Amino acid sequence: MNNRMRWYCNPLLLAGVLGLGAYGGRLCFPEEPVQKAQKGLHPYEAYEASERCALCHKQISLQYQQSAMAKAQVLPWDQAEYFQLAVPHTKIEAKVAPVEAGCINCHAPQAFLAGDIPPPKAGAADPKADGVSCDMCHSIIGFEGDVPVNGNFAVKPGKVKFGSRKDAKAVGHETQYSSFFKGSKLCGTCHDETSPYGAWVKETYREWSRTPYAAANVYCLSCHVPPAPGKAAVTGIERTDVAQHIFQGAYSQAMLNGAATLYIYPLSKEIRAGKPFDISVVITNSRAGHRIPTGSTEERQLWLRLEVRDANGKIHHIPAGIAPGDTPENSYSVTVNKPAYRDLGTMMGIKDFKGIARDSLPEGDRLFRKVFLNPNGEETIAQWYTVNSEAFDNRLKPLEAVTEQYVWNVPGDIAKGNATITATLNYRRLPQSVADLVNIGKVPILHVAADQAVVEVK
Repeated sequence: MNNRMRWYCNPLLLAGVLGLGAYGGRLCFPEEPVQKAQKGLHPYEAYEASERCALCHKQISLQYQQSAMAKAQVLPWDQAEYFQLAVPHTKIEAKVAPVEAGCINCHAPQAFLAGDIPPPKAGAADPKADGVSCDMCHSIIGFEGDVPVNGNFAVKPGKVKFGSRKDAKAVGHETQYSSFFKGSKLCGTCHDETSPYGAWVKETYREWSRTPYAAANVYCLSCHVPPAPGKAAVTGIERTDVAQHIFQGAYSQAMLNGAATLYIYPLSKEIRAGKPFDISVVITNSRAGHRIPTGSTEERQLWLRLEVRDANGKIHHIPAGIAPGDTPENSYSVTVNKPAYRDLGTMMGIKDFKGIARDSLPEGDRLFRKVFLNPNGEETIAQWYTVNSEAFDNRLKPLEAVTEQYVWNVPGDIAKGNATITATLNYRRLPQSVADLVNIGKVPILHVAADQAVVEVK
């Protein structure tokens, strides 16, 4: 911080603002008196409406309004996960009761601060409870503890808005420089999380902190709020690096384009009918500053599919083998449609629930994922019910390549002539079977990367 905002840290034992596990920590904040974020600390009226910000910050406001940040609590899956799964589960399982407020602390922090827990459903709440508002972010001054996690941010709403400019001069409010907006810990307060059982269930900040991006001072906001020439406000000065408040993530096709790259190479240019054929695919996380996928990885799907189109146009699927660290019994790394997620039935009050298709995808493709297990040792998409998040993890690390090797048993009746092998990497936010269970409609499949090779069938 600058001289006016020097920081100090007081030792204390955190019982967990959200009840998400006690751990040792420190409260770090400026020397001016402030309070940590806690339920009921500030009424809705303590924060300016984002519409007021739009009067001066027109371009930034338009960007923000179209982002998931503005709708963090009211998007269909967030509504379904909270009201249909998490909240009912808190009434059944005492251990997870704190997530009723814990989810809202990050998804609708002004509702949390106002004590509006649970907030009304989408369309019935104060608009400030729809997501993370402009004033909410620009009132954050630090975090409680040694690491940013579980929504442990500290806030100071008022006329002073905190940001990354030392020379900012606003018309409608006061401004103050904060180095907190120049790093990634601001993002880490909500994008890293442990479950009530102590398992790490979100680690985007931790993933980034171990990468070359962190060492090179390429922060979260460098990609998700990228700089561009322009004005931050209508009365502002022209700058070369105005933060574009687009907050794009993996739900965006534009963000996924080129996030990872593929290169396919067959070990021979000729195929023999009825004989095994070796193919390798090199996949590189070439652009994301964290693993792919990241965030709520228990529910996010990234998969590689290999197909061959023969000279007659017939499509042949090339199945993936078991990945290192996986077992045929679990098939964690290969798409399957066996029944899974039985704990969802308990949360939804469905008697004799047998589960739903785990992946809801064509079977046999390579799946890049992190597996979460509940107290019964079963796969779960309920991060709050996760006891073990280290059972399996083959996600793509930043700036690292993995080689997927395939041995295809070529059919004896394959058409002779040129055949095209296609490798495709796709992403989906949520298994369609889960979306169908909570009735939120079609989940789009987004393209990440693809490559082709032509071989001759002899």
